Amino acid sequence: MSAARRAALAGIAILVAVASLTSFAESYRGLYAWSREHGLNGGWAVAWPLQVDVFIAVGELALFVAMADQWTRRNRAGAWAVTLAGLAVSVAGNVGHVGVHAVTSRATAAVPPLAAAAALAVGLGVLKRVIAASAPVPAPVPARTPVPGPQVHPVPAESNGHEPAARLFAAEIAAGEVPSIRRIREQMHCGQPRAREIQRSLEALTPAGKSIAQIRAQLRDGGDA
Repeated sequence: MSAARRAALAGIAILVAVASLTSFAESYRGLYAWSREHGLNGGWAVAWPLQVDVFIAVGELALFVAMADQWTRRNRAGAWAVTLAGLAVSVAGNVGHVGVHAVTSRATAAVPPLAAAAALAVGLGVLKRVIAASAPVPAPVPARTPVPGPQVHPVPAESNGHEPAARLFAAEIAAGEVPSIRRIREQMHCGQPRAREIQRSLEALTPAGKSIAQIRAQLRDGGDA
């Protein structure tokens, strides 16, 4: 199918080129006759048809770029205006030089500029679709692997009114460790008595905290006795 497709595209390109050149040549002949009949001679008569049909080609090329670059409707309006204005003037000039008033003769004279515009539009439309079909397909974006956040240890229920400290040192409490007085003072920004109170509260939250607290209470009671 690739060879047949290339052959078909080559045939379309050749036919469009031949049709466009023939149509523009016929349109040029009609516009040249119009210019000679309306007072232009020499180089001026030769150049006048180019001033008309060039707007058809330029306008349709601008429309092709507008479709390829996805211009807004407002920006495409200028290209459409140039194309349609050039086409209208070319049709009027080709029809105007016909001496007879027969509809068939005037319709025949109007065919070249219309055919030139149609052939150019078809060729540019095929080219646009070929370019779109041959564009590389963007690679899929790999899904991001979620980064695990820091493990949050549950705060023990019994915190004796020291919930902030229990949350701050939750990992150490879960591991059975109690932060030192110095570390509690640095982290909690408190004095020595308050730090000791917090440490005792945290000791009670460790897995062996209750027995440690009981032993300390017994030793303290024994010392007092």
